[in-house]
Amino acid sequence: MDEPRSLVAGGVGQFLRRWYGLVPAASSGAVPVGFAVPSELADWHAVTARATVPVTFQDHPIAFADLSPDPDGMLTFWVENQHGYFWAVDLKDPQRRVFCREVASDEWEPAGEDLRRFLLHGTLREAIFGADKKFTVFVDDSLVDDALESFSVLDFPALAGEEPGTKIWSSVDALARVGAPPAGYDRPGEQLQMITIAVPNDTSIETYGSRFGLEISDEAVTLPVEIPYEPPPF
Repeated sequence: MDEPRSLVAGGVGQFLRRWYGLVPAASSGAVPVGFAVPSELADWHAVTARATVPVTFQDHPIAFADLSPDPDGMLTFWVENQHGYFWAVDLKDPQRRVFCREVASDEWEPAGEDLRRFLLHGTLREAIFGADKKFTVFVDDSLVDDALESFSVLDFPALAGEEPGTKIWSSVDALARVGAPPAGYDRPGEQLQMITIAVPNDTSIETYGSRFGLEISDEAVTLPVEIPYEPPPF
């Protein structure tokens, strides 16, 4: 992963500045919650609270003032949009590993990321979902690397509820989410990947669209995708 050449170098604060062109360096007015919130989570809430636009669009964080650990010390801080999955940290764990559970289960399973990394992962993923300038294409699996030349794959695991192998890629001015399409999108013998490319509002998307033979105007918002089945889930 070549982070110095990507949008993610510098963490959440730097990414928000690059993507949304905002987030002043003022102190946060976070509301005390009566226990020691992990610094990574407190910092994330502090920097996103200064944003003047939404930074989450599908899954969402627990509001800072509503954070409350359960009796076992598990602090739920992130929720899937259908409330099917929950993510938490164990306040007793100095490594701040993130755990996930399904709504019908009491068992917490390792998510494969620590808290700081998860919060960056979630912020990037939400930026893709919420981008005004984005498009989705279907590419043969063998052509993904060529299609995403100038991008670097980021070492985030797929989240619970995503197709295994789902990855986020970054270039200097764009993000891409790559994963297997839902059932019914590919035909027998095909091995397709669904690629969604998103850019900030002040960045041209025309060059990225031209890689796939698409004529996209920077005046347009999200490009509809013509497919023979149901529309993509994002």
